[in-house]
Amino acid sequence: MALAAVATILAAGCGTIASRPHARPAAKYLPLEVGAVWRYAITADDGRQGTGTVSVDGVDYGGSNGSVPEYRLREELLDETIWTWDDLEAGRVAREQQEIDDPTGTVLAEETFDPPLTVLDERAGRLAEGTKWPEVFLATTPNAKGHPKSRRAEVKWEVEAVAEPVTVPAGKFSCLRVRRTWKHHPPVVSWYAKSVGLVKQTGAGALGDETLALLAGPEHPSAPRSSAR
Repeated sequence: MALAAVATILAAGCGTIASRPHARPAAKYLPLEVGAVWRYAITADDGRQGTGTVSVDGVDYGGSNGSVPEYRLREELLDETIWTWDDLEAGRVAREQQEIDDPTGTVLAEETFDPPLTVLDERAGRLAEGTKWPEVFLATTPNAKGHPKSRRAEVKWEVEAVAEPVTVPAGKFSCLRVRRTWKHHPPVVSWYAKSVGLVKQTGAGALGDETLALLAGPEHPSAPRSSAR
């Protein structure tokens, strides 16, 4: 299932949003805006190097409660393309759905999360150094016979630093450092800078074997656009 598969997923959702005011977020660690693009240098654990992008391809007002903005993101990495559908509500970005495609467009994995899985939580009480919390959810994968399989999963979050200096090709930033630990998955450590977004990440990619370092971004479009899901 190549991009046609993505189109199928999009078509299954809540339809096109013709127009709705969409202000650019200010002073957020993860400023999402339709059309924004971040460019990264990528290094794999086996020594391979390359470049990739993370882009916000579209926005709907569907999400888990039918009213919050839900962004469709595309990560172009060394070995795969990762499509995600992320809700934004009250300072928290949370992932509802994820699809991983190989370079030919063949789907390697699909998963939905209930409740949506946190990507970044900027709510009060979640940005202090040393803060820890668990998160429990159901991860569901589709089945060719129409019988999806769900399993209970738990991730653990920790805010390891709130003003850590980080130098990447794009420059030097003061970063929030957050660690996500998920059983049977490599830990993901992410560095975010206000008004910039993800500056650096270890444990990226489908296998958790890639490190991202910001080259440029976020690059913003001249005008926002809407999309269907």
